[in-house]
Amino acid sequence: MSAERTYRIGPYELILPADHLLDQYQSQFRLYDRVLGDIAQIVWQKYPGATSIDIGANIGDSAALICREQDFPVLCIEGSPRYVEILRRNLARLPPVIEVAPCLVGATAALIPAESLREEKGTASLNAAAGAAGGFIAVRPLADILSEYPRFSAPRLIKSDTDGADFETLASSCEILQKHRPVLFFEYDPTFRRDGFEAGLQAIALLEQAGYRYFLVYDNYGNLMDFVTADVHARFAQFNRYLMSHALFGRRIYYLDICACGKDDEDIAVLLRDRQAQALDSAISRWRSGES
Repeated sequence: MSAERTYRIGPYELILPADHLLDQYQSQFRLYDRVLGDIAQIVWQKYPGATSIDIGANIGDSAALICREQDFPVLCIEGSPRYVEILRRNLARLPPVIEVAPCLVGATAALIPAESLREEKGTASLNAAAGAAGGFIAVRPLADILSEYPRFSAPRLIKSDTDGADFETLASSCEILQKHRPVLFFEYDPTFRRDGFEAGLQAIALLEQAGYRYFLVYDNYGNLMDFVTADVHARFAQFNRYLMSHALFGRRIYYLDICACGKDDEDIAVLLRDRQAQALDSAISRWRSGES
């Protein structure tokens, strides 16, 4: 097996574990896991001095993106003991505005067996059938976590990537979402579970009820697919069908990433959409002229 290695994200050289695939994906898909840096920059421009939360922080690669252009304070929430250990090592390579909460986010406080986390190729997902030989991991509601880290109690940006638990994460955090309406960037995957079609639409409905109005939709390679501002339920039902079609008949797209902005942040959503359209138009122009 290959050894640990370093990988540059913006100005930062992070440690990657041997089986992590981030560098391989980004070498093949140039937009993969990059848009969060643009979102963070735009949010910081509007809300200088704001704080952010990274749920499913993994080894700190998302925190590095958030801090790519500015020292944007980040609370990294990560439950995997293995990734927490590497995340803490990577803190020495990142700005001193990042803190770590070693737990999972859930609706109620609990302890789950550490073996419930299945870690593979840079991701960690829950395996409910696992035993408890390896100890336990704390699950805590987001509001309880923030009471321990009050600096982050009114975040302007939240990223969530929990490999199948994002709908529950949003639902269990609805009080904070309704109160502060931070810009959200989260993984949307209705194919991860049998009731995912309904769970995904319920999560979107919850966001609409909390005051979210603008949804930028990306495929899992980072390509902007749509900018949804109306008929939100119907559009996401169609996204569900699209993802299920891939899952059932030959998979190329595995999930979507969603950037959701509240009714007071239309300017952020539009600026992000326009900036990415301009970057794509520039790339198309270079391609037409034979430059790339």
